[in-house]
Amino acid sequence: MIRINDHNQMNLFDPWNFLSPKRRKMLDQSWAGLFQKEILRSLPIDLVKPYFSRVTGRPTKELYTMLGVQLLQQAHDLTDEEAVHQLL
Repeated sequence: MIRINDHNQMNLFDPWNFLSPKRRKMLDQSWAGLFQKEILRSLPIDLVKPYFSRVTGRPTKELYTMLGVQLLQQAHDLTDEEAVHQLL
């Protein structure tokens, strides 16, 4: 089963509302903010989607997130554990 979030849809509530304004600004101005605004939307999930069944099997993790982690892992030469830590 395929799970894909539509990143063009606006959130009803700000998921980062718990952060102070200073920390939110730091997040937005870091690589994570750039990644979320520019790179995440252009990941080629249509190339990965055919390898998953829409009907059977365990639900996938959100595909944009998984491709993003793979991209960061390869770009920064991270181990699997380091990539998971960066995702957290």
